[in-house]
Amino acid sequence: MEFLVSLTLVTFLLTGTVQLTIYSLLVKRNADLNLKITEHASSLFEYFKSLPYESEELKEGLVAETIKEEDSFETFIRKWKIEEISPHLKEIELEVTSEKYSQKKIRLVLYISRELGF
Repeated sequence: MEFLVSLTLVTFLLTGTVQLTIYSLLVKRNADLNLKITEHASSLFEYFKSLPYESEELKEGLVAETIKEEDSFETFIRKWKIEEISPHLKEIELEVTSEKYSQKKIRLVLYISRELGF
């Protein structure tokens, strides 16, 4: 009888530990994916901020590119739209998503001013 009680208790504790481990791995995967998406968005914004206002890369239009990472076997899609709001102000709308997990995305907007220089 004591053996059955102790076996039940150990089984219960092991099951809880396994569930907690699986849940923590899922949370880590989601956090890593969010971090990668944010890194891809911020690196493109930093690139845009470093360009002169009149550069060819900052012309109006819609652009999309695919980024395939070798180390994580993950593919990301970056789409951005550049719109000239006024002669001295441009708006850049950026969206980065994971190809596998399309519900994971980030959407940012950057305004670049000719008069302010950023």
